[in-house]
Amino acid sequence: MFGSSGACAACGQAIPASEFVMRTNAPQQPLHVFHIKCFACSKCGSHLMQGDRYYMLAGSLVCEQDWQKLMKNANAATPGAPVRKGKVGRPRRSRE
Repeated sequence: MFGSSGACAACGQAIPASEFVMRTNAPQQPLHVFHIKCFACSKCGSHLMQGDRYYMLAGSLVCEQDWQKLMKNANAATPGAPVRKGKVGRPRRSRE
């Protein structure tokens, strides 16, 4: 089973063991697992595909374009919020 709850990090619904998932994982960061349909930017809603670059901002996915917009607007940046850069890989099968 991925994650501590077996639930999608975006919608909170359970992820069956047979379903393909997208996950984020970096050293010293919590594992976030998403339904493929939920693996989308939290700002604009665009679905992230294999090869797309994204950022994790306080547990939410942000596409590279929206990340650049956030960085240009210094008032929108939240000091101290965990930020992680990643690149979308291929979907994985969920395990229980």
